[in-house]
Amino acid sequence: MLKTSRPRFMVHQRSHSTSSVSEKGASFSTPQANRKNKVNGSRRMSDSNNVAYSNGKAPFEGNIEKWEPNVYEKELLRRTWSDEFDNLYELGSAIYCYIFDHNPNCKQLFPFISKYQGDEWKESKEFRSQALKFVQTLAQVVKNIYHMERTESFLYTVGQKHVKFADRGFKHEYWDIFQDAMEFALEHRLSIMTDLDDNQKKDAVTVWRTLALYTTVHMRNGFIDGLKGVNRFPPLV
Repeated sequence: MLKTSRPRFMVHQRSHSTSSVSEKGASFSTPQANRKNKVNGSRRMSDSNNVAYSNGKAPFEGNIEKWEPNVYEKELLRRTWSDEFDNLYELGSAIYCYIFDHNPNCKQLFPFISKYQGDEWKESKEFRSQALKFVQTLAQVVKNIYHMERTESFLYTVGQKHVKFADRGFKHEYWDIFQDAMEFALEHRLSIMTDLDDNQKKDAVTVWRTLALYTTVHMRNGFIDGLKGVNRFPPLV
């Protein structure tokens, strides 16, 4: 049902000096989890064990649910993210446009779209609000990259909240297209950054792909458990 070609990947950015990131010999902890779900036979980064880092190290095989970026990876994430409003909206818009282009069925999850002629929904206040909601979730993850113990329950709860969209047709497979969209949008941003060298861009692509996988895995877990009436992280009373 999901129709997606495997595009490449991109990120957002702010201008910084490069000295703190270009650490020779920096090791990577980024896990390359094997994901069973594939779309039209295409391969995502998470399906491949053939990603090589600029320092020649092979990717770490680990549990994506417990992924902990190392110091170098955290610095790359921090440097290649921006909380500026225009940047957030541009990223969110790119993510949703990719989703709707590659899986038009997802439009049924957003009834406001039907109110507009053609692509006029792209300029609507409803679309702007939705685009910002998703990237604010990513912003929260980036904000807590030095406190990863906080992110699992946060993303899981976001996934739980999507249970209310099941009646509109939301399925757990849709998290795959969200992951693809994040990778595509973020890699495009990285490709136009001017304050990272080629190796740093390559490494940042890998780290952001992993963060996209980490994010959707936990949201998917929350959604699936929510459908079963299960909550691993009930609110404190």
